Amino acid sequence: MTIYVGIAGLDGALKARITGALVGHDTVFADALGSDDLRRSAVAAAHIVFANVPPAWLAAAPQLRWVQLDSAGIDAYLGLNAGRTAPVALTNLRDFYGRAVAEAALAGILAYYRQLPRLLAAQRESKWIKPEVEPDIGRLHEASVILLGAGAIGQSLAKVLRGFDCDVRFFARRAPEAVLHTTAELDAALPSADLVINSLPHTPETIGLLNAARLARLKSSALLVNVGRGSTLDETALVAALDAGRLLGAVLDVTAIEPLPVVSPLWRHPRVLLTQHTGGRFPGETAAKVTRFLENYGRFSRGEALPTAVDVSRGY
Repeated sequence: MTIYVGIAGLDGALKARITGALVGHDTVFADALGSDDLRRSAVAAAHIVFANVPPAWLAAAPQLRWVQLDSAGIDAYLGLNAGRTAPVALTNLRDFYGRAVAEAALAGILAYYRQLPRLLAAQRESKWIKPEVEPDIGRLHEASVILLGAGAIGQSLAKVLRGFDCDVRFFARRAPEAVLHTTAELDAALPSADLVINSLPHTPETIGLLNAARLARLKSSALLVNVGRGSTLDETALVAALDAGRLLGAVLDVTAIEPLPVVSPLWRHPRVLLTQHTGGRFPGETAAKVTRFLENYGRFSRGEALPTAVDVSRGY
């Protein structure tokens, strides 16, 4: 088989690890090819692809049998099997980023509650603002938290937040841990939340879930955190709520358009903390991706079920 490996950050040791595990196969590394034309041709000849390549390249690969994505997000690849007589297996990095994103969310929450952005800005100006920021310092301990999504990110967050004696409630359609299963139940619970954290994937059901009407249900002291998908949040409604003082603030790791356009008011809003989709990064990430791929390769070669297979009908 021909196996195309296109993930970034591979050093010589990781490449040797991959080729050593794939003895007997033709392994092609994208960074050894000098142009997109060559990379496109390599994908066209591949049986297995380990990378996020343009979907059109995959559509032109008649021998393709399995794609291991280099991401949790799968939106662009849901049409992978359209028009194919033999379906291609699609796996992603679901459950891969849970701990890292939970750390990022916690960092943003504590930074916001402890007024770190204002204090750091004042530090650069050698300006003492203690009397100004002290009235705005918040507290995470014993907060009422609604977690939108009960996957790896939500579970990691719940574990961390319970260490702060938070009252944690999950909103999820099917997860047994959830106490909120319907949007009606979510709407009823929102007014009591101090903190709402979204980690939901992008699906038709989640697009615009946090709309103007739901943001209006939050109390003015509530903090909103989005580490899921930017499509879940109506950013125009968010800015309006923040401007009107109907919401304490927002910590956004993801936005609807990335990179965020320069003209977006989110860049300059004093009640917004942007972390620029860095939530999933962690030391040793590339090596861990290789481990995941090789584990799945072993299952694939033995004809076993792939644990992170994408359910196209659900969109995740």
